[in-house]
Amino acid sequence: MPLKDLIDNPHSERVRRLVALGRGNSHDFKRFLVEGPQSAREAVRYASDSISDIYVIKEACISNKEETNQFSSLQAIIKEALSKDLYVHPVESSIMQKISADSQGIVAVADSRFLNDWYLSEFQNLQESSHANSSTNPLLIAACWQVRDPGNAGAIIRVADVAGCDAVVFVDDCVSRWNTKLVRSTTGSLFHLPVVQLSVQDWFDYAKKANIRVIAADIYGTDQLKPVPFPKILASEELTSNSLALLFGNEARGLPQGVLQQVDDISIIPIYGKAESMNLATSAAVMLMGLAMSSHARKI
Repeated sequence: MPLKDLIDNPHSERVRRLVALGRGNSHDFKRFLVEGPQSAREAVRYASDSISDIYVIKEACISNKEETNQFSSLQAIIKEALSKDLYVHPVESSIMQKISADSQGIVAVADSRFLNDWYLSEFQNLQESSHANSSTNPLLIAACWQVRDPGNAGAIIRVADVAGCDAVVFVDDCVSRWNTKLVRSTTGSLFHLPVVQLSVQDWFDYAKKANIRVIAADIYGTDQLKPVPFPKILASEELTSNSLALLFGNEARGLPQGVLQQVDDISIIPIYGKAESMNLATSAAVMLMGLAMSSHARKI
C-alpha cells in the first residue's frame, strides 16, 4: 500500500481528532494513541490488525539508502507497516509536535476493541491449559487491584513482560488500559501479552478454575493469614513449580481485608536497609523477577 497524502493543515478535522486522542479528551473510547518508535514498532509487529493508521514525520518518509541515517528506525517501521497494508500518513513536523510531544516522530492509532477481544481469547486459553497442565506448564500472572497511576500500571505491564508472565490482570476499578501515559510506559509490552480487566469475584473465580495460587503482596495480612517473607516463598519448590499469581494493591491503600481473605498466601519483601518502603512498580519488579528467576533456575 502506498504512502498517503501529506498532512500539512494543523486545523484539519483529522489533526483535531488526533490531538484529542493524545490528550485523553476524545469521546472516541474505541481508539487510543500509540506514541514513539518502540511502541509503534511493537504494535505493527505483534498486533497489526489493531492498527488503523500510522502518522510519521515527512522527513522519515523520504527514501534514503543509507541505513545509518537518523530516520532509519522510523523507516524500518514504515516498511513493515506498508508490507502489512497499513495506512501510513506523512505529517509535517510542527503538526506531529502538536499531536504528541512524546512522539519522537511517529504515532499510531489502535483499536481497543480488537486488542480486548484478543486479550480475552488468550486469557481464556490460558485458563484451560493451566487447568489441564498446572504442574507441567505453570502460569505466572501479575494482578493489580485498583491501580490508579498510569505510570505505575504501565511499568508493571512492562516488567511482567520482562519476567515472562502469561498475563496481567487489572482487578476492579483500575486506570484505563488505553490511557496514553500507560501505553507509553509499557514501551510496546501492551502488545505482547494479555492485559485483562476483571471484577474481584471474576478474578478469584478464574484463578480457582485454573488452579492458580494467588499470593498477595501486603505488609499486614489478616488475623488468619500473616505475611511470609518473600525469600521463603522463593525457597519453596512446591510453590514456585506450580501456577502462581502475584496480587498487588492500590498505591496508597494497599489491599482491603475483603480481598486479602480470598488469597492463598500473603508475602512481604524484607527491607535490609533504612528505607521505609518501595513503590508499587519497584515491588512488582522485585517479586515478579524473583519468581521468574527461581522458576527458570530450577529448569537448569
